[in-house]
Amino acid sequence: MYHISEDKRAKQSAELLYQGLIECMKKKHFSEITITDLQAVSGIARTTFYRAFDNISDILYWKCDTCFKNVLGNATPDMFSSEFGLARHYFRYWMEHSDILELLVKINRQDIIYACHMKNADALQQKYGKLNGLNIEHSNYFMAIRTGFTISILTTWLKGGRKESLDEIMNIIAEQLSLLARNSATPF
Repeated sequence: MYHISEDKRAKQSAELLYQGLIECMKKKHFSEITITDLQAVSGIARTTFYRAFDNISDILYWKCDTCFKNVLGNATPDMFSSEFGLARHYFRYWMEHSDILELLVKINRQDIIYACHMKNADALQQKYGKLNGLNIEHSNYFMAIRTGFTISILTTWLKGGRKESLDEIMNIIAEQLSLLARNSATPF
C-alpha cells in the first residue's frame, strides 16, 4: 500500500520514484527492478521510499489511483445528462494520459487498473448518488460491468497502436451497445 501525505514534497518524491521506475523499465523487466535501482535513478533515499511505499508495485497503484482521482474527480453533474458525457470525459482523459495504462498492460498488471477504477468509481457514486432505475443491491454489478467495459476498451486501444480518435472510440462504443441492445432478446 502507498502512504503519500498531502505534503508537496511527498508527492514530488513519489513522482520522482515513478519516473525512476519508468527509466529502470527501459533497461530491466519490472520483476527485476530493485529499490536500489530506483534510488540510483531517482535520487530518492531508501527511507523516503519506505515512508511512501511498501513495495515497488505500490508506485504503480499510487500513480494509477492518482490518475483515476483526477479523471473522476473532475467529473461534473452535467456529464451525466447526456448518454455518453461521462464516458467521453473518461476516455479523453485516458487517451491523453495513457502512460501508466501502457506500463501496466506491458507488465500484465491490469488488476491494478481494475482495483483503482473500482475504488474511485465508488467515490464517484457516493458523490453523485445512484443512477435512476438502478437497484441498489445490484450497484456492485453495475460498477463491475462498467469497469470491465472501460478497461477492456482502453486495453484494446493501446494494444492496437492507439490509432482511433476519441470520436472513433465513442462511435465504436455506440455501435456495439446498439448491437447488444438489438440482440438482448437472445439468451446467452
